[in-house]
Amino acid sequence: MTKAAENSCELERLAQDIAAKTKEFIAVLHKNGHALPSHDPGLPRNQSLPPAGVTLQTNLMELTTELQALVQGPRLHVHNQILAHVNLVNLHAIYKLKLQELVPIDGSISYKHLAKSVGVGEDVIRRIARYAITKHIFQENDGNYLAHSATSKMLAESPMMMEWIGMVCEEMWPAATQAIPALMKWPGSQEPQHSGYAIAHNLDTHVFDMLVDQPERAARFANAMIYFNSNEDLAPHHLCDAFDWVDVKQLVDIGGSAGSTAVALATRLPELNIVIQDHAVLGEQAQRSIPHELSDRIEFMAHDFFKVQPVHDADAYHFRWIFHDWPDKYCVMLLRALIPALKTGARVIVSDFVVPELGTQSRYREGLVRGFDLAMMELFNAKEREQRDWDKLFCDADPRFLFDGVRAVAGADLAFISAVWGGA
Repeated sequence: MTKAAENSCELERLAQDIAAKTKEFIAVLHKNGHALPSHDPGLPRNQSLPPAGVTLQTNLMELTTELQALVQGPRLHVHNQILAHVNLVNLHAIYKLKLQELVPIDGSISYKHLAKSVGVGEDVIRRIARYAITKHIFQENDGNYLAHSATSKMLAESPMMMEWIGMVCEEMWPAATQAIPALMKWPGSQEPQHSGYAIAHNLDTHVFDMLVDQPERAARFANAMIYFNSNEDLAPHHLCDAFDWVDVKQLVDIGGSAGSTAVALATRLPELNIVIQDHAVLGEQAQRSIPHELSDRIEFMAHDFFKVQPVHDADAYHFRWIFHDWPDKYCVMLLRALIPALKTGARVIVSDFVVPELGTQSRYREGLVRGFDLAMMELFNAKEREQRDWDKLFCDADPRFLFDGVRAVAGADLAFISAVWGGA
């Protein structure tokens, strides 16, 4: 078969697969009483799809991404990636000018009135809005009035998502522009302050140390994480399904923030007692977040996780989304800080991304995780890790950590990595 014939077959196969999966997707939505996808702001949004719907949604994203890349050809494929940076220009404008709040939920606003409200020229507002419209954010009525689309209405009703957009545009984007200069300036560094973020924001310490002294930025960062963790595929309750907890009576949730993971575990596991450890400033928030009926089984303890672990002989020690914020050198320090407290058989659990081996998943799914990897590089000079990296990390910390592999849970984007302490 010639190359041209192979490409023709590939296009046809993708098109046929997309058509078949689309029919299956529609059938699942109908069966479960969900509305069909629409940009109409007046129709209901599918906030939570059934598992079969999520799988088909992912399948369609994978297939359509491959079809688009193939149809575009190399030049347009790269050209469109380069131009994608203007999406952040547009989202930053929406965030900074609060356009999603100024457009009435069930009406419209003239460009003239909108420009006067935000103190920006009408021509500029129109250009920003009309680019957003090409991305299905907002819609226009009669050429002079801006109204909501389903997407912009969702933004207006999702303040935590807007906090995430603000954090990406004002914290991460400047860091991204300096990520490669940081690599060139500090080749081979294992220091978190040797990052694109450090250059972009004139920082000589870790991002989190800086946030302690800047409460407004810290609050936006915290709200962005609340939004992120509110997504079902990142929900903390998935950890409950990753292990057999029958012999686990006490768990230490290290870097447990305000307690979302602790609450999820304690709710599902009535025999489990949990100590949340994090910065002292989070203690009051954690106490407010813990339901009264769980307060006798969950306590908060101020603790620096680089210091020696004060809770001895717990059955399990858990880190959620901590290791990817730190270079390997510091992750080894985190693990070694546990050792004086560990009893034989104690389990160390890490909830984090595991980067798939190249080519073992679709380019779409693999690209999502590898995108996080580059984000960790720009922010913290850190990284996401493949399974072999996790194994090596535990071994480098101490050979008595017996690596127990990686567990996946259906519906969860995070993986659950663990090792058992082998003792003396």
